[in-house]
Amino acid sequence: MIGWLGGNVLRDFRLMIDFPRRMTYWERVSDLDPHDLDQVGVTLEKRSEGYFIAGIAETSGKPTVDAVRVGDKLIQVDSVLLSSATRGAIFAALHGEPGSVRMLVLERDGQQLTLPAKVTAF
Repeated sequence: MIGWLGGNVLRDFRLMIDFPRRMTYWERVSDLDPHDLDQVGVTLEKRSEGYFIAGIAETSGKPTVDAVRVGDKLIQVDSVLLSSATRGAIFAALHGEPGSVRMLVLERDGQQLTLPAKVTAF
């Protein structure tokens, strides 16, 4: 996968910075979760009107989510309405067991679409 690095990558480490010596020290403080990034392969952009699809992850040169387009407004993931959900709840709704399906409700060109999207192991 190209171009995706989240803050969750650093959560299992303590970072110590030695400014005078220009050194950093990394200490693992918990075990890494190998399934931490398993989710529906979309990147979201928050705008004043809601959340929009900003990108679609690819594996082996193919999109991980079919029928979803960049620019679609994401309205709902399964039973989670994005208009009233926290950012954490939205990402939790997209997360899951690889191969499981999330139902995405999207708005495109003024019409609502309900599309299945598989959770991908990243």
